[in-house]
Amino acid sequence: MWGWGGYSEAGDVIRYFRINPDNFSGRRLYRIIGEGHNLLVTNSCRECQETANHHGTPDPFWVRTNLAFLASEKMDLLLVCGRVAKETYEASGFQFPKVIFMDHPAARRWSNASLDAMTRRVAEMVA
Repeated sequence: MWGWGGYSEAGDVIRYFRINPDNFSGRRLYRIIGEGHNLLVTNSCRECQETANHHGTPDPFWVRTNLAFLASEKMDLLLVCGRVAKETYEASGFQFPKVIFMDHPAARRWSNASLDAMTRRVAEMVA
């Protein structure tokens, strides 16, 4: 979380949020999930950062707590984006039946072809 505060009015860190569809990662994620889906995001760390280049400390307990709540709200599919997220998810002990491990949406190695392939894979998983 960075650039928009990441805190509630009470000063608590926000556990999950709707990613901005106009930022780089948001545009890619909305392209991948397609129309008509509710996209909620949580992070591997609980600290808000100054910029996209700053990184917090991954917190598996934080991730497990957030994902357990989101799963209780009828989560259909879990996208785990990037190496740090994958390692933190695995360390959390949380299990979800429909998980896709993928590159972070801001990774440079994405191409139109790989984005299209991931879009098809997501569509198959939520069908």
